[in-house]
Amino acid sequence: MTRRIVFLNLALIALAGILVTTLRAKRKEAKKNETAVLRLRLAPKAVLEPPALRPVAPVTPANYLPVAENMLFSKDRNPTVIIEPPPVKPEPPMPPLPRYHGQMAIGDPIALLSTDKLAQKSYHAGEAIGDFKLISFSREKIAFEWMGKTVERKPEDLAPKEAAVQPAQAAAGAKPAPLSAAAAARAGLPPPAAPRAASAADGFTSPAPSSAPPVTSLGDGNSAGASKTPTGMGSEITDGVRNCLPTDKSPAGTILEGHKKIVLESMFGPICRWEPVK
Repeated sequence: MTRRIVFLNLALIALAGILVTTLRAKRKEAKKNETAVLRLRLAPKAVLEPPALRPVAPVTPANYLPVAENMLFSKDRNPTVIIEPPPVKPEPPMPPLPRYHGQMAIGDPIALLSTDKLAQKSYHAGEAIGDFKLISFSREKIAFEWMGKTVERKPEDLAPKEAAVQPAQAAAGAKPAPLSAAAAARAGLPPPAAPRAASAADGFTSPAPSSAPPVTSLGDGNSAGASKTPTGMGSEITDGVRNCLPTDKSPAGTILEGHKKIVLESMFGPICRWEPVK
C-alpha cells in the first residue's frame, strides 16, 4: 500500500516537471516571435498631396444685395421705390342736357335752346349754354361738349314734353288741345300770326274794336323797384316778347313795365303774349 503511494507521488512530480518545461519553451518561442515582429520594417506607402485651395475672391457689395432686399425687419432698405399714383377723382354726374325748341337756317344758322336756369334763347355753334358748349346741330343730330367730351343726341330726344304731346294726339286721331303761347314757345313753334279780317272761310274771328277793353297801365319800366322779369309775365320768347302767366287775369291792352298785353284768337284758342311798347 505504501509502495503504491510512493509511485503515485513520483508520477505526479514527473508530470509537473514536464508541464513546467513545456510552458517555459512556449514562453521563449512567443518572446522570440514578438521580438521578430517588432524588428520588422514595412515599406512606407506613398501619400498624395492635398489639392490646392481656391483663391479667396475679393468682397463685392453687389453680391450682398439679396441680404438687403430680403431683410424682413426693414422695409426702407428695398431698392425698388414704389410710387403710389394719386387717387383718381370720380367724374361728376353730367347735368341735364339743354332743351331743344327748334332751329333756323336763314343766314347764320341758330338753335333755340333753354335750360332749367336759362330762358329760351338763340345760340350759334361754338357758344356756351350753362355747363355745355354747342358744337354743331342739324335736323338729324345736335352735339354738345361737356368736360372735353362730345355728347350727341337727336333733336327729338331733347324736345320738351309739351312738343311730344301734339304728334301723339294727331296720330291717335284726337283733336289737338289748345296750345298756349308759353307751350308754343317751349315746343319751338312760332307764335301764330295776327288774325285777318273776319270771313266765312276763316275758322276764327277777331274781336270787334268796340269790345276792346281800355288800356290799363300797371307800372313804369323805369321805376326803381322794377325787376329784370316784370311781375305777371312769363319767360322771354324772343326780342323782348314774353309769355303770359296762367294766373294773369288782366285784360288785353294792359300796359305793364313797358310791355303791352296782346290776346289773339285762333283756331287753337286764345294766344296771349306781352310785347314791348314801341
